[in-house]
Amino acid sequence: MDKVTEQAIGPQTNPYERLPAELRALPQWCVTPGTATDKAPRRLDGQNASVTDPTTWADFDTACRVASERGWRVGFVFTANDPFACIDLDVVNEETQRAKGEPIDASKWTTPEVLQRYATGITNMNCYTERSRSGHGFHVIARGNIGKGRRRDGVEVYSQERFLICTGDVHLDQPVGDRQSELDSMVAAMAPPAPEVELWGDPDPDYAVADRAAVDGGELGKLFRGEWAGRYPSQSEADLALVKLLAPLTDTPRECWATFRLSKLGERDKAGRADYAKRTMSLALQHAANDAAQVEHGKVLSDGMFLQAAQNPRHFRLLMDGDLDRLPRLRWLVKWIIPDAGVGAIYGDSGTFKSFLTLDLLAHIANGREWFEQRVRQAPAVYVPFEGQGGIPNRVRAWRLAQTQARLPEGQFAFAPAADVVSNIAVIMDPLNLREQADRDKLVATLTESGWAGGVLCIDTLAHASAGIDENSSEMGEMIAVFRDLQQRLGGVILLIHHSGKDQARGMRGWSGLHAAMDFVIECQRDKSTGTREAQFVLTKVKDGSDGRAFEFEAVPVQLGQDEDGDFESSLTIVPTGGEVDRSRDKSKPDAEQDRDDDNFVWEWVKRELEAGEYPSGRSLEGQREKQMSQERVLTQKRLRDAINRLRASSRLVDSLDKAPSGNLYLVAM
Repeated sequence: MDKVTEQAIGPQTNPYERLPAELRALPQWCVTPGTATDKAPRRLDGQNASVTDPTTWADFDTACRVASERGWRVGFVFTANDPFACIDLDVVNEETQRAKGEPIDASKWTTPEVLQRYATGITNMNCYTERSRSGHGFHVIARGNIGKGRRRDGVEVYSQERFLICTGDVHLDQPVGDRQSELDSMVAAMAPPAPEVELWGDPDPDYAVADRAAVDGGELGKLFRGEWAGRYPSQSEADLALVKLLAPLTDTPRECWATFRLSKLGERDKAGRADYAKRTMSLALQHAANDAAQVEHGKVLSDGMFLQAAQNPRHFRLLMDGDLDRLPRLRWLVKWIIPDAGVGAIYGDSGTFKSFLTLDLLAHIANGREWFEQRVRQAPAVYVPFEGQGGIPNRVRAWRLAQTQARLPEGQFAFAPAADVVSNIAVIMDPLNLREQADRDKLVATLTESGWAGGVLCIDTLAHASAGIDENSSEMGEMIAVFRDLQQRLGGVILLIHHSGKDQARGMRGWSGLHAAMDFVIECQRDKSTGTREAQFVLTKVKDGSDGRAFEFEAVPVQLGQDEDGDFESSLTIVPTGGEVDRSRDKSKPDAEQDRDDDNFVWEWVKRELEAGEYPSGRSLEGQREKQMSQERVLTQKRLRDAINRLRASSRLVDSLDKAPSGNLYLVAM
């Protein structure tokens, strides 16, 4: 037991008061004997606590009092709902081995080179850092979410379901900063544990990949054709090798395995077993992760954890190709529409249902449900309506009621939302002035300490949030700086609701630099002359995505019942209609004429493929649609599929009598 543990920690000498206030404010504390051989979290009564059961935790002050009475220590429980992560840097030397009762083995001691990497990494992370119980290791506390985490070479990083014995023995007295990108890079570089892979995704094989593999002259083709004997110890190892080659060419584990089943290796009965598929895919992804890391023992600490940070604190970091490869890839909240970090806007004229569309978007993000058939990553959604606050309860209720009714059998109708149908949106209606630093600090504290940071913070509207600023001048740059600051401190996305200008063709109202300052911009449009509630939204700007895509929707009335005066109440909810708009169609031509042109183009394309010795299939044509085909004719995926179906129905395209080298049928132009 070290000398600090031997002393009861009294209220006058409590080092825990130096712990970050953000951690001390959360009721996620346990007590523990805190010795080298007993580090388990305990409840206040001394019984074992659980890192997944909040009923076994306590608030900070109570935990400190009980720990003082027992001569124990206190520790913090990291959860998925708080914004904090820990980097635990372990140091092994003679003293720590003696304390643990381990044999003295100098070969296991932490080297001076590793200690120097620790020092450099701590400096560059620049977050609150304390010494561990032994006085030799370190705990770095940062903001970031990396799940249960990873461990390698004496370094452990985690952000949930873990218990950290805290000391308050400050090594670097800095705030707890947002280090999500650094944590992502560190985790990416550390060899992951064997993944538990579920075969999720499209159940259909990628025929284009199969066709390519069947004629490949290298290892991919040899394995796909079943040529493994004499080169692999068993067919199972050959199966694994082929799946590793197919995985980067397909989109999901299930699609990868379905494509593997088209190979000669995939024909045996064993390949049809779910347990064999899961085990092989898990190993393939594990090997791919290890191969991609390409790290030697210890190198992960400098290259992965600290990204080869500048050795001289006076210099900026210079990132080379390898460093850039280890940076986290671009991720999306709503695939190809809203990135998982940045500042963006939804705007439109009055009556284009932009606020209703926004609420629908937030609810889908908060519930992790697809939005307009686009994949969504679940994240916290917070809505700050500066105007129209009185209507928010009815709008949320209408959304919930619409989801309830959609689940009911045809002919049934619900007059109240089901209890399990919730929007999961948090709404702030308290007075708030984002131009005041104190209010921004309070907003950040509210969201970070309650676990609502890192998702979407929606401000409705930009005009009300920036009251007092001339929105037509560069003074709006002040508000852009405010939103960028909030985004940096909270993580995630700041979503602004704004209005169109008098000239709708010029985009958002006000300062011309507003559009350039956004990471994404969505415009709501509606032809009010039709008298309907039909509208659409257009992606006018998506960094690293595709601009110009449009999606149709309708604002549908939802009856909410009667108010206290007996009058009927209603609100609106958003319903997608018609899917993504095909903006490539020539409006001057009748649909039948364009369909005929599509059919002739696809038929000619299949014919050319056959003449070139290829084996065209529906999947292979889809794979060529955006790159090769678009140079001659722009076709959406739906138009291509419709053309193939029409050609099949008219027998202008038929399935081949023989099979391609991949073993699959292909299309023949008649």
